Amino acid sequence: MTNLRELTLQDELIFDDWIQAWKNEPTQVSVSRPIQTNFAEFIKQLQTNSRHPEAPRVPATKYFYIEANRIKGGISCRWKLNDYLLKFGGNIGYGVAPEFRNQGIASEMLQQALALFKARNITKVLITAEDWNIASQQVINNAGGIYENTLMEESTGHHLQRYWITLK
Repeated sequence: MTNLRELTLQDELIFDDWIQAWKNEPTQVSVSRPIQTNFAEFIKQLQTNSRHPEAPRVPATKYFYIEANRIKGGISCRWKLNDYLLKFGGNIGYGVAPEFRNQGIASEMLQQALALFKARNITKVLITAEDWNIASQQVINNAGGIYENTLMEESTGHHLQRYWITLK
């Protein structure tokens, strides 16, 4: 059973709770709504970005792991890579809300996302993890990730480990 889906207009309150869950985290959630944007505009922008984003963005779909009317995790599937993503962002980025970590949600989201890539005939997927994020590295390794190298992102000073997963 899949709990991974795109947001709908009915998800505004649980999305706001999801954003609040990240307030005290050292890394911020990658999907947040600009303050000046209402939720309907935000949903429309997510749909546009999934199909026809403005350059330099690439087509990317945001999915959320929703269970018992709570967003427990989110994952971005970037269907193409630009130069920046090839070095630092990869095809997939994900996060699990702090109170739901260590429950297998990241692994489940990643497996479901990989199936979506396979359905699109994308057979090689890049995922990155910061060098301090042991839990994420384990999730990637368990999904068949093969470590390639570590690169430093100049603008942030973050060291990102790059992993490739080949889908069969």
